[in-house]
Amino acid sequence: MLSGLDKDLIADSMVLEPDCHVDASLPVVVFLLKPDPKLTRVVVDLVKREDDSVKFMAFYCPRCTIVCKSVLEEAEVLKRVRVYELPYELIPLEKDLLTLDDERSVGDLMLGRSFNALTMVKCSIQRLQALFGRIPVKAAKGTWSCSILNALKKKELETEEAQGSEIDGLILLDRTTDLVTPLLTPMTYEGIIDEFYPIQAGVLRIKEKAINPEAKDPERTRTLPLFNKDDIMFEETRNLHFDVAKNIFPKKYEEVKTLCSSKDKFRTLEEMTDYIKRLRSIKLHKLQALFNTNFNLVVHLHGLASEQTVKQLLELEVNTISACELHDEVMSILEKEIPIIKDQRRILRILCLLSLTLGGLSKDKYNLLGKEVVARFGSEEIMRLINLNKAGLLKKKSQEFSFLNIFGGSSEWQWWKIKEKFNLIPVQANIETPKDIDYTYSNYAPLSIRLVQSFLESSWADPDSNFGCLLVNLVPGEKLVLASSEALRRRAGGKSVVLVYFVGGVTYAEVSCLRFLSKQTGVEFIVATTQFINGNRMVDAFKDSIDS
Repeated sequence: MLSGLDKDLIADSMVLEPDCHVDASLPVVVFLLKPDPKLTRVVVDLVKREDDSVKFMAFYCPRCTIVCKSVLEEAEVLKRVRVYELPYELIPLEKDLLTLDDERSVGDLMLGRSFNALTMVKCSIQRLQALFGRIPVKAAKGTWSCSILNALKKKELETEEAQGSEIDGLILLDRTTDLVTPLLTPMTYEGIIDEFYPIQAGVLRIKEKAINPEAKDPERTRTLPLFNKDDIMFEETRNLHFDVAKNIFPKKYEEVKTLCSSKDKFRTLEEMTDYIKRLRSIKLHKLQALFNTNFNLVVHLHGLASEQTVKQLLELEVNTISACELHDEVMSILEKEIPIIKDQRRILRILCLLSLTLGGLSKDKYNLLGKEVVARFGSEEIMRLINLNKAGLLKKKSQEFSFLNIFGGSSEWQWWKIKEKFNLIPVQANIETPKDIDYTYSNYAPLSIRLVQSFLESSWADPDSNFGCLLVNLVPGEKLVLASSEALRRRAGGKSVVLVYFVGGVTYAEVSCLRFLSKQTGVEFIVATTQFINGNRMVDAFKDSIDS
């Protein structure tokens, strides 16, 4: 929220919250907000508290929905609030990372509350094709993605096919094709950061004490831009396994220390020239500060990840997806730990994993564990459990419905067959010198990225090739491949550029997987997503009431 606008000057700014107030002497108050009915009600309350001398402007990003407009109309404040829209599509966070920043997309889509995200995805792809040329090969897995691809196909039939495109292929993936991955704890450095301190638009907000143990004000919140081109330490370690990353920092520190001490040991002019070049290349004064920040952050995260409860929950996750004979033991341990665990989201994540891998919980266990969660964390968890059930994430074995058959495609989720056929859990992950993407989680290769690999192994131009084989059909959800005539004329020997679009969210560890595959295969991946998610965000998407 911006207040006191005077031409190009901003007198004050603050976060829009239910209890916020503005200075009545300021002439103008500007709201920048997402199309969220809850935020709109906060605007209504604030406007009604202020007198008529204050002017209000509400800018909805990217657009004002009918629901938000009706909230303003019913409250009879439209005469005092001018409503505008700031339309945007994909926001570039990095050269290979784009987002719609729609934080509600996965919950809205899976509960059927709103399908605005699908329209935004379609429009963003149309915009990219207008800028870079029509993408010759497009593949979709999942009902949402297929509906988007069919809409694009219909639109493209009305226009002539343009020659040449800077993007060779598009892969659209529904989040519902792989719900297991986001519920798991990632093991990359960037993934661990997001697990404990959610990254928002490339920015980390964290207490001063976590990155500076000697801070005078340890409780002060620091804002750290993670995607900083000068932070070569983070750039080198972000996609590595956390245990590998944390061991790199002491080595880098010794390198910098050696470089600094070598200034008095020159014997020749060439040695001095080489030293100056190396000194300039690493921007020593910036590197030292960034190194300290990263090193202290790694030490802090290591402490959090080493807590007994966290380690035990991680072990339960691994046992849940690895071996069906361990499920009874997992449920027994979880039942005992519910009164002790402070964060209910960690419990719900494992319950959802059990449900997904078993095809549902037994009626007795479903009722018992559900009652335990409500008794421990309060009646507000009832709505979340209802929504998780409706979304198909947490259900009884006797239930015949879920998102898997509500939205079409294969109605049977056979986790153990999928795990085996896609080689999701190899014999042993090599975290030091990985040969596969399983290092990004605890010896687990994300199913979503295995689907991308299946597409890459198929022929670009043949819809009936490997991508349409029985292997991919094991994963519930529709599939569709469209190849234009230009697909047969793609440049030979050149580096392919593939846009992978996650409809319903992507994890930072999945992004790391695609960066790893890019180095392995030579394919340049660009990742687009409706939002960034992790296990906690996933279960939080279902805690609101349906009309929220």
